[in-house]
Amino acid sequence: MAQQPEESLPAVMANNLEQTTAGTDAVSEDDAQWQRLNALARHRISLNTADEATLQSLGLLTPLQISHFLQYRLVLGDLLSIYELQAIPGFEPEVIRRILPYVTVGNDLAPHYTMRDYLHKGDHAVLLRYAHPLEKAKGYQHTDSTQPAYMGSPDKLFIRYRYNFPRYSSWGVVMEKDAGEGLFKGAQQQGFDFYSAHLFIRNAGKIKALALGDYTVNLGQGLLSWQGQAYGKGASVMQIKREGEVLRPYTSPGEFYFFRGAAVTLQQRHWEVTAFGSWRKQDASTDTLMEELIAESVNSSGYHRTSAEVSRRGKVQAGTAGGNVRYVTHRWQLGGNVLWQRFTPALQQKIAPYNQFDFRGQQLVGGSIDYAGSWKNVHVFGEVAASDNGKLAIVQGLLTSIAPAADAALLYRYYDKAYQSFFAKGFGDSYRTGNEQGIYMGLTLKINNKCKLDTYADFFKFPWLKYRINAPAAGQEFFLSGSYALNKKMSWQCRYNYRQGAENILLPGNPVKVPEVVTATHLRMQWDWQLRKQFNTALRLEGSRYRTTAITQQGWMMYLDAAYHFSRLPFAISGRVSRFQTSSYDARIYATESSVLYENAVSQLYGRGWQYYANVKWKVNRRLSGWGRFHQSIYQDADQIGSGNDRINGNKKTIVQLQWQYLISK
Repeated sequence: MAQQPEESLPAVMANNLEQTTAGTDAVSEDDAQWQRLNALARHRISLNTADEATLQSLGLLTPLQISHFLQYRLVLGDLLSIYELQAIPGFEPEVIRRILPYVTVGNDLAPHYTMRDYLHKGDHAVLLRYAHPLEKAKGYQHTDSTQPAYMGSPDKLFIRYRYNFPRYSSWGVVMEKDAGEGLFKGAQQQGFDFYSAHLFIRNAGKIKALALGDYTVNLGQGLLSWQGQAYGKGASVMQIKREGEVLRPYTSPGEFYFFRGAAVTLQQRHWEVTAFGSWRKQDASTDTLMEELIAESVNSSGYHRTSAEVSRRGKVQAGTAGGNVRYVTHRWQLGGNVLWQRFTPALQQKIAPYNQFDFRGQQLVGGSIDYAGSWKNVHVFGEVAASDNGKLAIVQGLLTSIAPAADAALLYRYYDKAYQSFFAKGFGDSYRTGNEQGIYMGLTLKINNKCKLDTYADFFKFPWLKYRINAPAAGQEFFLSGSYALNKKMSWQCRYNYRQGAENILLPGNPVKVPEVVTATHLRMQWDWQLRKQFNTALRLEGSRYRTTAITQQGWMMYLDAAYHFSRLPFAISGRVSRFQTSSYDARIYATESSVLYENAVSQLYGRGWQYYANVKWKVNRRLSGWGRFHQSIYQDADQIGSGNDRINGNKKTIVQLQWQYLISK
């Protein structure tokens, strides 16, 4: 079983990233889980001493797999070999290969580290990333009488220093300049547009976690606050439960989903108590109502490129406080959560039919109770939350092994149309935790050692209007994926996804858009080969269809991936060639890409054309590594790409990236 290269995003995470991007049309900048896995590759988890929270931190195991493992270890004692995992239900060879780079076994004792160990046993890493587009967009162009709309250069810069001793200590700083933002000029006289810093200590006596600076808060099943990445519907049909520590250090370049202040979790036997406070500025559009300043909307993009974007910078002061009390036994836990937020000035967005139940005012308070537990081969979890207007949000889930080779999932959610929480990420069809009811059913069936089926069905409805739907609506989604491993070096996968929902559609002869049923279908086939130890390749074919009562749009995409790791040279190269054709944006196709280390990259393919990229990694020495990337899209029928200030005249869009990382690892 070969160790997974550090550049490879695990398939379960890549599938989640692809699905999230398709639902939000924005690629997440959160790379915390990727950082965590690479750190664990250097400081492996001991399976003989790991508790449930430590195994959850991998993000690669389902709650059922973790439950089966802990029960096996309780009954039979410590593992003597990694291959012993094959005797545990749910740990087929694919799962073992997935976690192998990050775990170890043996007759370990739980480590007892001193503060000196906290300061010296971790890794120091400095990462510098630079990206430059070769084509000049409209926002960077000027005339004799007008200045460019964007105040800065098209270069994107990212710098991160971090010391990390996994599960014990972390500190560092992040600096980022987005394309179009200034650097030591204009609105960014202080240098970079975004700065972040954190100090985080774990497992120091009764202090389970201590955070200073920037951190994230993840409560229950995400109905009050979940600022990390969260799995939704997708290929990992059993990973529907929100899992992870309440407090985590924030180390990513995104500028919205984090708190800034201080937080602490104290632990005494079965009890854990968390308290946190935050005070930070957020971007917002402001106006005056009856001679009083109000904020019409909070902006989460983090862009400060134009004078309009700069005028919204830091216009709202957001104060946050909250806490969590949790009782944890061997296989059960029960928690209570509270979250208070205050905005200055008050939020008073303009009322539209679809948003009339959204939060307006200066203070928002919410509370919830969550639980999780295992009994025999059943794992249950849930959360019930309420905002201070009395409206509820509920999630109740169940995971169970119905046979040695079959696992099932069931999840019910109810989010009132007037439920309010800014940082909620509850499981659902919509990426807003509100105005939704639904039931999800998933099944994983291992037919034999080579063949596996994953499927889910989700039925949902929106009791009130929502964005792009001017009436209450309902829908359903079905997913079926089959994988077959011909041998250790070759595998095949076929995936079918069907979703029926509703959107506002302009029908022939009708000047007003009306809600109509729409269906989206995707069929994907993929082959993966490891031709030699150093050479991997993959071929994917995908078709899409978007249908309404008025039109039918279709599309297809094909790509070929290849990666080669030189055995005698410190180089690795990889690349992809894609051919795509869709009849409209509605039939678009998404595909995750291989990029420089820690960058989330997803292609959004529509129109007709080609896309290709080439990556190279140069491991200069034990501490210094460099990456280079060339990425180009060619749209054959286009004379311009994009819109507004991002519009490019021509049919090509090209990005060049360079990255260096200096790593000192113990």
